[in-house]
Amino acid sequence: MGHYLCREWLKAGHDVRVVHEDMRYHKRWSALERELPDTRQFTLEGVPVSFIKINRPLPGYRYLPNREARKAVRYILSQTKEQGFEPDVIFAFFCYDQWKVMDLLRPHFDCPIIPIFHNCDVKFSQKKVGKILDESPCAGGVSRRILGKMAQARPEAKTFMCYGGAPNDVGAYYQGEKHNGVFTIVYAGMLIPLKKVDITLRALATLKDTRDFRFEIYGDGEEEENLRSLTAELGLEDRVSFMGRVKRDAVIAAMGRADCFAMASSPETFGLTYLEAMACGCYTIGSRGEGIDGVLVDGENGVLVTPGSVEEMAAALDRHFTDREAVTAMQRRAVETANGLTEEKVAQMLLDDVRDSL
Repeated sequence: MGHYLCREWLKAGHDVRVVHEDMRYHKRWSALERELPDTRQFTLEGVPVSFIKINRPLPGYRYLPNREARKAVRYILSQTKEQGFEPDVIFAFFCYDQWKVMDLLRPHFDCPIIPIFHNCDVKFSQKKVGKILDESPCAGGVSRRILGKMAQARPEAKTFMCYGGAPNDVGAYYQGEKHNGVFTIVYAGMLIPLKKVDITLRALATLKDTRDFRFEIYGDGEEEENLRSLTAELGLEDRVSFMGRVKRDAVIAAMGRADCFAMASSPETFGLTYLEAMACGCYTIGSRGEGIDGVLVDGENGVLVTPGSVEEMAAALDRHFTDREAVTAMQRRAVETANGLTEEKVAQMLLDDVRDSL
């Protein structure tokens, strides 16, 4: 998300710099990465990036050692001085880990520092979340659930939603009404436990004797063999296809053909794949209370289900057969929603939200 925002700000004429602090337990650097210098600079799609390795003392260690924070600050200050760069605003993505660095940087820059909270920032210490909010003029959250946790820590804090964006050419994705001979559902993403692809499979199994459908699964990951075994166990082998990991264009093309995109993942931040599916005119089924909730509005431009609920997922899928008129209307409104949340538009929205909050 951060890269796409920076790319759009650069296109709009803003001067943008990215510092990527890669924080890992030192033994988890690969042999190749260990050979690379601790700091380096490169350009990614026109965005200048400065990279620095930050070592954690133990796996899963949440607190950044002072020496590593000071190392990051020295590097950031040297880069900005070398480039003659004076920021008007600093955004701190994944702010829980970053905040010690931000505290040390604060005396050196006369500009607001805006934290952007992700799931990993709000699931530990509410006290630390409150501290970050106390020290910030405003703050963003990448899902409504995260905004809720921020409000629990500091109800009076100025906060805003930090949206992910659909590609700027999203208007070209929708090819009109779907005319499949069989109800076609797509999933695209990593095959890992939190994506809960098994819930969709179990839901489809409850419909297999009364409904005709096809389920295409795009992606790979640690759960693939388990999902293949479950597919066989549920008697769905002739209806489910594992397509493997394919290029993004192929996924978009599949969404363009499909009737439905279903994913009840949790925890989930924004879930950009949902927005891409909506842009393609898919009947989109997402997770209630997760990142897409509020953009995907239940019954308006898609359906929300409780993550882990086979019954709710089955009912949402069956709605294609029982309430086609409503589903078709949701598909059309989904396209309208995606067109209003392109990368260019959400990048400007973020700047506007900060400006209005200061």
